[in-house]
Amino acid sequence: MENFLTNKIVLIIDNDPVCDAVLAEFLNYAGAKVIQTDSGEEGLDLVDQHDVTLIICGLNLLDVPAVPLIKQLHSATIHTPIIALTDTRDVNLIAAVMRAGVYDVILKPLTDVAALKILLVEAIYPYMFSSPVDESDKLQEEWNHLVSYPEESLALLRNLQPPAHLKVAGCQVGYRQLNTSENNGLIIDIAELSDNEFGFYIFDAEWVGEYGAVAALLFRAFFNDLLKKHITAHPDNLPALTSVLHDLQQLLKKSGLHGEYPLVIGYFNRLRGHLIVVNSGLSCVIHHDHQHTTLIKDLALGRYFHDSAQEQRLLLTSAECEVWNGPRKLWLRFH
Repeated sequence: MENFLTNKIVLIIDNDPVCDAVLAEFLNYAGAKVIQTDSGEEGLDLVDQHDVTLIICGLNLLDVPAVPLIKQLHSATIHTPIIALTDTRDVNLIAAVMRAGVYDVILKPLTDVAALKILLVEAIYPYMFSSPVDESDKLQEEWNHLVSYPEESLALLRNLQPPAHLKVAGCQVGYRQLNTSENNGLIIDIAELSDNEFGFYIFDAEWVGEYGAVAALLFRAFFNDLLKKHITAHPDNLPALTSVLHDLQQLLKKSGLHGEYPLVIGYFNRLRGHLIVVNSGLSCVIHHDHQHTTLIKDLALGRYFHDSAQEQRLLLTSAECEVWNGPRKLWLRFH
């Protein structure tokens, strides 16, 4: 496998001359044709001009923010693996680019050449060293480990919480927890779906108990893709959140997670001014335009099918969502 990149074109988009020179030399030695640029905009042009096999993209470019660039690259080359190159340990940024379409992340400095080679081979030849059965067994082992050690799941979950203030899909979004010191608060995740729309969920993992953190990680892994699937499938390109809720319930069932999982899920389209929310077991009030809309609490997710769950659809440009369960309370604001 010394020339495992023969006849492959690798695009490096980064602005670290020393690191990029080392990386390019390694790729050339492996047989690749290497194209380099320190501009995200030029990188997008090069993707259009060449049949690129692999993209290695830095996250600290000066002309284009990391997450939007990764999204554009992923859209332009849906089947081309993208590997992010960074010296940051910012878990939120890494989680964001992974969601945007990155295959994996390489941390600088590039000291472990053997590990780099394995990563590149796996990215370009995904079925060479593993079968679907192997992958299924590996995922099952990892899942069993998370279930057996819930404290690790909880620690991972805390690191993945979004910043308290962020800009998503052209909106200013913020949230704050209102808890006692004895509890960890509600779990929130916010997923940008396009330049104009985002989804979110709020979940009481602490109320669930030992499987709460694992269930939250499950939601985090699948929520974004499920929401996108239902947006595409719906005639008006607005998701049926009751269907998303049903799919999440099926995931819990297939994963062997029994019990009740209190959850609110929502979707906002900035251009159309649509907020869609469905509630499954939490107390929730939407404050908007001097009005207060209380959502039907309904049954918590997990134990029963939710064919009767009611969506709340509102026309608005800004809102505050007040969500609570006992002493755990969260305010989500966006405009």
